[in-house]
Amino acid sequence: MSFMQTLELYFRFAGVTLLLVQLVLIIRDAWDVRPARFGALLVISLINIVGADASATVSIPVWLQYGLSALSMNTAIFIWWFALSLFDDEFRLRRLEWTVAIVWLSLGVFNFNDFVLDLPLSAPWAAYTRSVMALGIVAHIVYRALAGRQTDLIEGRRRVRVLFAFAIAAVFLIDLWSEVAFGWYKEPLWFSTIEHGLFLAVILWGSFWLFRLDKHVLMFDPAAEPAEEPRQALSPKEQLLHQKLIGVVETEKAYLEPELSISALASRIGAPEHQVRALINKAMGHRNFRAFLNGYRMAEAKAALANPQKAALPILTIAMDAGFASLSSFNRAFKEGVGQTPTAFRQGALGGNSLPQN
Repeated sequence: MSFMQTLELYFRFAGVTLLLVQLVLIIRDAWDVRPARFGALLVISLINIVGADASATVSIPVWLQYGLSALSMNTAIFIWWFALSLFDDEFRLRRLEWTVAIVWLSLGVFNFNDFVLDLPLSAPWAAYTRSVMALGIVAHIVYRALAGRQTDLIEGRRRVRVLFAFAIAAVFLIDLWSEVAFGWYKEPLWFSTIEHGLFLAVILWGSFWLFRLDKHVLMFDPAAEPAEEPRQALSPKEQLLHQKLIGVVETEKAYLEPELSISALASRIGAPEHQVRALINKAMGHRNFRAFLNGYRMAEAKAALANPQKAALPILTIAMDAGFASLSSFNRAFKEGVGQTPTAFRQGALGGNSLPQN
């Protein structure tokens, strides 16, 4: 075995080991968190990609390879879902995500045996179509990561958005470039070694992000359960800023403006944008600026829907008057926040006396 083969093997085994540790910790400690569940699917699919890529040095039973490959064929989908859940607290799998996943999986079936056994592609058109879809997925991840940065109130997540978006784009584009340059499953050893070295670096970064050592365990002295800390009192400066914020949002009803941005709100208050963002996040408990505004907008819409004098008013008009930019965004926010459609809520509030709505 040459030095390059040995190095590639070390990279792969180290990567698989760390991924297995991550998977165990995700299942044990974070299964109740939505991004963790999508992350678990992603980790399982990556185990096959990192540990069972084309190589003459290591082989695993075909039945196991088939099972892992069924998941790893959908790695792009799992990355997409994980990224969306990481940056959007309200992310749910809806019709778009399921439709894209079904199309992606269906196309992969045409080359499944080739993918598992590293044979020449039997349906190149399916592989090329998936490559085009991969570019679309990358574009969507980058767009959602960057577009949501302005309304994100979590400072650490805001900083990661740009790095994450371009890192994902780089990984996808390098993979697509290798397929064009070398052909499917024909990567030279030197490229495969570098590729697995980069994979290991990313996995290590993920491990440093997720892992924390409890030093009390080494002393056989279990740490006491942390007491629940009361919310910190606002400083005089923050109290003044909070009063201005409440005045603009609640008294002037700035939330009725569909295009209101955090920068525009900060300008009206006369404070730096980062201070307003920190106040809404830490003092008022909101993670997203849009969710902060939608809380006021929902209250406005619910009052209008329950008002008998507005029983004939179209729901679209109520949604727009409350500050929502579109009927679809209003319906989605209302269903998620209240648990029923605006029409059902109105009928319940008015005792079934509301006029039928489109």
